[in-house]
Amino acid sequence: MSAKRWSDDFAYAFSIHRIFLKIYGLWPLQEQTLFTKIRYVFCVTAQFMILPFVTLDLMWNNENAGTGGIESILYFVSTVLGMIKHVCIAIGQKKLSINLDAAIDDWLSTKENEETRKIMKKYAARARILTLMLLYSGGGCFSIYMSAIVFINLKQIFFTDPLSADANTTYWMLLVPSGPLATSITGSQYVILLIFQIVQTSLVCSTQCVIDSFFFNITLHLAGQVEVLKNKFKIFANDSNTEANYRKKFVSLVDRHGELMKFYQNLEDTFHLLILVQLVMVTIMLALIGLRINLCLNEKDHVEAAKSIVVLNYLLMESLVLTYGGDFLQRESEGIFYALYATSWFTLPVKLMKDLHFAMMRSSIPFRLTGGKFFYVNRETMMYILKTAASYVSVLRIALRES
Repeated sequence: MSAKRWSDDFAYAFSIHRIFLKIYGLWPLQEQTLFTKIRYVFCVTAQFMILPFVTLDLMWNNENAGTGGIESILYFVSTVLGMIKHVCIAIGQKKLSINLDAAIDDWLSTKENEETRKIMKKYAARARILTLMLLYSGGGCFSIYMSAIVFINLKQIFFTDPLSADANTTYWMLLVPSGPLATSITGSQYVILLIFQIVQTSLVCSTQCVIDSFFFNITLHLAGQVEVLKNKFKIFANDSNTEANYRKKFVSLVDRHGELMKFYQNLEDTFHLLILVQLVMVTIMLALIGLRINLCLNEKDHVEAAKSIVVLNYLLMESLVLTYGGDFLQRESEGIFYALYATSWFTLPVKLMKDLHFAMMRSSIPFRLTGGKFFYVNRETMMYILKTAASYVSVLRIALRES
């Protein structure tokens, strides 16, 4: 992408994602050099190396399900999701680059149309707000958790009674649960391992935030273009004109609808598997975290309960990003059918009226993002996720009471 085509408006919408995705080697418009591939491999490998620590903890963990076990599962799920997101974006880079190139052209064309610019700016502002919310939420969760780990370790170093039975055994609290490793390393080894885990965890956390918000941004931009097209369909027949000019306008609008369908298909092909895996895992994690909060409150462990509530809040935001973006796109694309019906079709020539009927038939199928081609992603999906998670929590609570 040349610097001349990079506009301030496009930068407003996508600059944050460009910075982070370039670091990961995933920005679709960057040149694929050897250094880019090395960054990509490093990010995936660093996240993959979390799995041995978590697996070790799950194999050796003797605590109850309310504390360490669920925390290890949360790390495992987050790491797997992070790697899947890296792979999906890498596979779909060519298709995403087509969408981003088109987005640049859309922003450059708004200099001649203030109304179109206003619509696009509205969607860009929504996407930017959500991007910042996700980044600050993810950064806040990471900072709070890391601070708690550091505080616990400093407490046992400086405030442990030297005459107590545990004075000769230091249980290092690691950022990633690592089972017996916490008691079998020295202080210098702990510092090195902690720095390594901070890098790994920050990569997982930032990947979740950036790729989710990137999906939301690019989906909302497409929704904005659909709304612009919808408004043009509404008014294209309002002014008296010749049959040739009517047809010229109509053909250009139909061609634009075809372009938007291709952009929608690019999004669907890139993200459908990611959406499926993420929503299934988020549903399970919502149930487990809900159960953990209940257990922590029963045991009066308010610190762990607070940490779980923060994680629960982020999981809900993660689900809302996918379902909210899909719902926006679906509602705007459904509006094209009604816009064609609402236009002054009765003033058009008879031949063009027949063509308008075919266009309405084509637009009656909205743009619906799916999860692995199994279900549509919209507000109903979010309600189903919450109901399913609540049902799991109820069943697990009853099972624990009876055991």
